[in-house]
Amino acid sequence: MDDETRPAERSTGAARNQVLRGRLSRATELAARAVATAAQSVSQGHSQGQGEDLPAALAVQAWAAAWRGDSQLADQASARAMHQLDAGWTRRLLVELLGARLHLGDVDGCQRLATVAGVETDPVRVAPVLRPWVCESMVNVELTRSRPARAALWAEHAAETSQPAMWGHTGLMHLANGQVALARNDLQVAQLRAGRAAEAFTDAGMPGYAARSHAVVGAALIGMGERDAALRELSAARRLAESCGARALAAELVDAQLGLSVRRAPQVRSMDTLTVREHEVAELAVRGLTNRQIAEKLVVSVKTVEGHLSRVFTKLGVPCRTALAAPLRKIDAELVH
Repeated sequence: MDDETRPAERSTGAARNQVLRGRLSRATELAARAVATAAQSVSQGHSQGQGEDLPAALAVQAWAAAWRGDSQLADQASARAMHQLDAGWTRRLLVELLGARLHLGDVDGCQRLATVAGVETDPVRVAPVLRPWVCESMVNVELTRSRPARAALWAEHAAETSQPAMWGHTGLMHLANGQVALARNDLQVAQLRAGRAAEAFTDAGMPGYAARSHAVVGAALIGMGERDAALRELSAARRLAESCGARALAAELVDAQLGLSVRRAPQVRSMDTLTVREHEVAELAVRGLTNRQIAEKLVVSVKTVEGHLSRVFTKLGVPCRTALAAPLRKIDAELVH
C-alpha cells in the first residue's frame, strides 16, 4: 500500500520526532492518533504493508508516556507492542521500548527486549543511525542492574558508532560515557562528558536529553562537594524538564534540589543520613531490583518503597537511581573505617 495512504505511519514518525524535540504534549496527541488509526486499519482487515503500524505506534506512545511520567499508559502501550513484535521490529523500536520499560523499573523486561532483538552485547544488528541511541539506552539498563563494566562496554560502542553528522549522536556518546564515569565515581570525567552532552543536546534542540545531561553534571558536582554549582546544574535540568512536560524527571530534580538546599554540609554524610530501612532499599535499588521486587523482598507496599527512595534521593542530593551508587559506596566506606 502506498505511503500516502498510511497516516498511522506518518503520525508515528511525527510523534517520535516530537519526543526527541521535547514537545511531549504534541507527541502524545500524535501517538494517540497513530494508535487509533492503526487499530482501525487492523479491525477493518487492511493489513497489506501495515502489519507493524500498530506496534510501532504503541511503542512511541509508550515512550512519550514514560517521558511524561504516565506510568500506566507506558506500561499498557509497551506491553501491547512487545506482544506483537518479531526480532527485526524489536530492533527498530528498541529505544522507545527500553525507554518505557526503564521508566517502569522493569530491568528484566529490558533484558528480554535486548535478547529478542539479538543485541545483548553488541549493537551491530541495529541500523547505524539507531546504534548510539540503543547503546545509551543499554548503558542505563546495565547501570540500573548495577553492572558498570557492562555499561562501560555499551558506552564504548556508543563512541565507536556515533557519527557527528547524525542528529543526537554526539550528545548520546558523551552522555553514555558521563553516566558510566558517574557510576564509577570518576566525578571529573562525569562532569566533563555530561557537560559536553548537555551542550550538544542543546545545540541539537533536544531539551529532554539536555535535562538528563545537566542532572548527571549536578550529581557529579554533588560528589565533588561543589554544592552551589550542583544546585545551578540541577536547576537548569529542572527548568528544561518542566519546559518539556517531563514530569517524572522534573519531580526527581525538585527533590534533589530540595535535599541539597537544606543540607548544611556539601559532602555526603555518614550512615546516620539514612535510616536502616532507607539504606536497605537504596542498596537493593543499586543492585537493579525494581520497586515491585524490593517491595516483595521486604514485604512492604510499592508505595512504601517509592517513599523510601524519594527520601533517599532528597537526603543524598541525587536526582535518580543511577546516581545512587557513588554516595552509597562512600557511606559503606565510612562504616568500614
